[in-house]
Amino acid sequence: MINPGTVPIEGAREDLAEANLTVFLEAVQVRAAELDEVPIRHRVTGLAGDPVRDPAADRDGRFGWDLPCSDGRIVRLLMPGVDVALLRDDITAAAPCLYVNGNAWWWDAAVGSVASEGITLKPQHPSDP
Repeated sequence: MINPGTVPIEGAREDLAEANLTVFLEAVQVRAAELDEVPIRHRVTGLAGDPVRDPAADRDGRFGWDLPCSDGRIVRLLMPGVDVALLRDDITAAAPCLYVNGNAWWWDAAVGSVASEGITLKPQHPSDP
């Protein structure tokens, strides 16, 4: 069965995708801060610098950006070019998916995926219970 959120998007617009990217990255910052508060987690890298537009990555009404990380890795994001409410607020399976490193995610899961980039569990010390 095909996930309806992954079908090509008719009439997608790059300007909408770019506006969505701004909202998305703000949500990622908030989620990353929340994740950093969890005592058993440790951030070893995170997003650093501005997103870089990559038109060669565009497909099916989704527009490509590379999100650089502080350790030199890149997170590839394909953002749908539709109104942000269709991505963020639509909780049906028909909501267009974003792609993070080739994996399809709905908005909230995509935010979590990018926000958790570079997080590991803290090493346990011998004196810890």
